[in-house]
Amino acid sequence: MNNTISPLAFVSPEAKLGEGVTIHPFAYVDKDVVIGNNCTIMPYASVLSGTRMGNGNQVYQGAVLGATPQDFTFHGDESFLEIGNDNVFREGVLVSRSSHAGGRTVIGNKNFLMEGVHVCHDSRIADHCVIGIKTLVSGNCIIDSHAILSSMVIMFQDTHVGEWSMVRGGARFKKDVPPFVVTTANPTSYYGVNVKVLEYNKFPEKVIKHIAHAYEIIYHAKVSVTDALIRVEEEVPMSDEIRSLVKFIRSSEKGIV
Repeated sequence: MNNTISPLAFVSPEAKLGEGVTIHPFAYVDKDVVIGNNCTIMPYASVLSGTRMGNGNQVYQGAVLGATPQDFTFHGDESFLEIGNDNVFREGVLVSRSSHAGGRTVIGNKNFLMEGVHVCHDSRIADHCVIGIKTLVSGNCIIDSHAILSSMVIMFQDTHVGEWSMVRGGARFKKDVPPFVVTTANPTSYYGVNVKVLEYNKFPEKVIKHIAHAYEIIYHAKVSVTDALIRVEEEVPMSDEIRSLVKFIRSSEKGIV
């Protein structure tokens, strides 16, 4: 194998490594670990048992992947952390594996987790997300694709952040954040549509206007959420984006911010 492994690193003989893996001094790779092609494990990073990692991931100094869940219901069962491709885990990131036998914590593809981020057991982060410095993602949370959580956000257990949304720094929320929106800090609430990000990513102008119209009804029509969604379906031209936000809000068990 064309791998570069420092003699000062510990790599379990039971770990499975792809091609082009670089493991720096004082890194630790446990048994029952799979690391794909062209991954880099920096000094003092730990990849622990149950971690399944795809290709092209970068794990910076002091990060811990596959940590034992900090959950009193966990009794040492075999569980997993599943990581896709091309993710960046900066210094001091900690991601726990599932607290359930055979369960999975999941990190998708092309995510950027900044310094000090903590992702707890059984959470799922989709693709192309940015998680800011020292943000806490509690257990059983879901973050959909292209979401941005700014620095020092606290996402409480079982909450859900929708696609293309932005949560501003310092927010603490116990309800779901719907797709395509920006939320303010505390109390965490709807601020507006995530227009700049949507425009930068080539969303059609008319679609952005339809999203804004939908949220004007949902947040400002002074009717129940149920009635607001009916009005959205009646008044706003349908698109994948409008269907997505209606489905998200209708299926939310926590309610939306």
